[in-house]
Amino acid sequence: MMTRRFLLRYSILSLVFPAAAWLGAQPAAGAEAQLKSPVSGTKIRLAVPSPSLSYLPIHVALQRGFFARRGVDIEVIQMAAGLAAPALLNRAIDYTTVPSGPATAAARGAPLKVICFASVKLQHLLISRPEIMTVPDLAGKRIGAGGFGTLPAYEVRVLIDRYRLGPGTIIVPLNSSTDRLIGTQKGTIDAGIVPAPLDLRAEEMGLKRLLHMGTILPIPQAGLATTEEKLKTGRGEVIEVLKATIEGLDYAWNQREGTVDIIARWMNLNASQAAKAYDSVKETFSKNGVPSEEQAKAYIAMLSATAGLKGDFSPASVFDFSAAAEASKEMALKK
Repeated sequence: MMTRRFLLRYSILSLVFPAAAWLGAQPAAGAEAQLKSPVSGTKIRLAVPSPSLSYLPIHVALQRGFFARRGVDIEVIQMAAGLAAPALLNRAIDYTTVPSGPATAAARGAPLKVICFASVKLQHLLISRPEIMTVPDLAGKRIGAGGFGTLPAYEVRVLIDRYRLGPGTIIVPLNSSTDRLIGTQKGTIDAGIVPAPLDLRAEEMGLKRLLHMGTILPIPQAGLATTEEKLKTGRGEVIEVLKATIEGLDYAWNQREGTVDIIARWMNLNASQAAKAYDSVKETFSKNGVPSEEQAKAYIAMLSATAGLKGDFSPASVFDFSAAAEASKEMALKK
């Protein structure tokens, strides 16, 4: 049985400090019978952030019982993204859907790896005041994003450069997506970066959906990260987890009605809103968990810029997609 719990601050202090040196659902009713699995009965702990469509295929796999029928009993733990790497290093969790922290730690030498990506393009949208008709109209305007070193701030810097918006264009640091939404409505900023499906609310408020950032930045967003130890000593488990994830990806791509229903319940949207959200993010999902070379390079470039990493580092120090490729190949042979 899948359970969900929240990690309170006092319960994780012992996890964070020893690792600081490295860093500087129930299965759906009617699910298929459990498959013969080399890891039957395995219990794993999966850390997730607050609900986000970026890891929708993994949530789909949980809801549809794809992990359970492979014998994997998952405990879902909602955890702040910054705590995922130390929690992995201290074996408090087995996997996380937010790879950025583990990837940064891995680039600095920690024995962690990103093993797959569920979304291989950004699901962030640029929203604006209704009088802003095109992206070049933002020259000299105020654009809301996160603080320095955050992904939204990186996106806006790329946007300014790509569209030659000029040095007079101001990045306003607003860490909350809701604050960017409200700021745009009130006119304290002229545009802002928000995640799907918050763009739907923006349109309801009379704002403009100006640009899907994934169309200019093919940066992978969510996936799975784990430890090098898990890859070496628990590879059978890793492959079964990845097979279930790939099933979730396949379902998200091909079962629109079922996926829209999951989105509606998960994000508390009505059917029409959930359908719009699905159509907005569908093309961002991977087919098999393995990014293209272009996407992997874009992720490394983003990581270097946002994490303040010095010098060059090899993608091999951050990524290990061999198990995902193996899982995909085994599933293809059984089709």
